[in-house]
Amino acid sequence: MITDDYSQGIGVADLVDAPNARVLAQNLANALASRSVLRFASASARAAALVGAAAPVEGMVSWLQDTNALAVYDGAAWAALLVGGATVVNQQSSSYDATITSYGTAASSGTYAHCEVAFVAPSSGKVRISVQARFISSTSTSGCLVAPETRTGATLGGGTVVEGPSDINGASHYGDTFARLGVSHILTGLTPGASYNTRMLHRASANTATFALRELNVEPVA
Repeated sequence: MITDDYSQGIGVADLVDAPNARVLAQNLANALASRSVLRFASASARAAALVGAAAPVEGMVSWLQDTNALAVYDGAAWAALLVGGATVVNQQSSSYDATITSYGTAASSGTYAHCEVAFVAPSSGKVRISVQARFISSTSTSGCLVAPETRTGATLGGGTVVEGPSDINGASHYGDTFARLGVSHILTGLTPGASYNTRMLHRASANTATFALRELNVEPVA
């Protein structure tokens, strides 16, 4: 028996081999199946199927239907592969003032524009959300704060909130000197392939907060 021209180890019957249609068909089917994307209902179903002569080898790729997860076998374990999603960024340079003390989009003066993006959740259901801005407060003891809010759907500012704005996921600066700061966090539990939108919101702890040079980044992670 000879092998394919692409050095992939797929056996092909030679003219000197004894005729056997079943062996020929099975050899081709097994060789091709092991080099395609193997589909299983779950990780446990994959483990039960890939044993003995069918044990996984380095480079095998599988798809799990219960978690919509793609993985490659690295010779020791199944490693997740990221599918779908793309990094999206929005930058707004204009400066504006705000006096609201709860997270929102209202500005008291200056030029405000929404800093927002729409994105598609990757197969992992996880994204890294990063926010940064330049801050200055009207007093030395009051603060300026920004934080992301993520909603369902591709309509910017629309949909159901899946993660509201919070100080722990946002960036802040207290004082009447300029500072440009940023922070990121991982949002999990998203539906793979579904559309979402994220908007940067702001607030002042008290008095007047001034914001500029805002940037919002949403990046898929494995």
